[in-house]
Amino acid sequence: MSKTKVFIAGVLATTAAYVAYKALPKDKQDELSAKAHNTGALLRDKAYDAAYNAAGVAADVTEKAKEKTIEKTAALKTDSQEKYADQIDAATEKIKDLTDQAAPYVDKAKDFVTPYIEKTQDALTDLRDKFASEDIELTQDDVDLEEALADLADDENVKDAEASSIKDDDTSETTAKPEA
Repeated sequence: MSKTKVFIAGVLATTAAYVAYKALPKDKQDELSAKAHNTGALLRDKAYDAAYNAAGVAADVTEKAKEKTIEKTAALKTDSQEKYADQIDAATEKIKDLTDQAAPYVDKAKDFVTPYIEKTQDALTDLRDKFASEDIELTQDDVDLEEALADLADDENVKDAEASSIKDDDTSETTAKPEA
């Protein structure tokens, strides 16, 4: 049957049931209404029970799935530790050997640097003491950065000129041939 025919048949059946209901005496109508109401309440209660049961089953399934996942993860971890234990132990031994080999070099470096660190700390302490004992006041007028840089540049130019004149003297002496 087509959907239209099924719809029309449903409308006709509903109309026939309604007409039959209205044809009944009042006490029978009330009795049928009470039965329908009780049946509806019963169906509603059963639907709620079914929904709660379904939620409980879903929670149980979820909990079991979590337990299985945890068990599977633990099993995989144990298996991987057993499978790769030799490689992990070998890597740990290699790291320990490298650390043991590097330890003397680290100690030598510490021993080599320690005197210099101590000297530097002593020099800093002496410098702090010297500045603490003298009253030095610098103002912005006392500090002229451009003049200081110019002085440094002049000093550097003088050093370069001296170095090049010494180099020229050395090269002229080596190029001059003594007469025999």
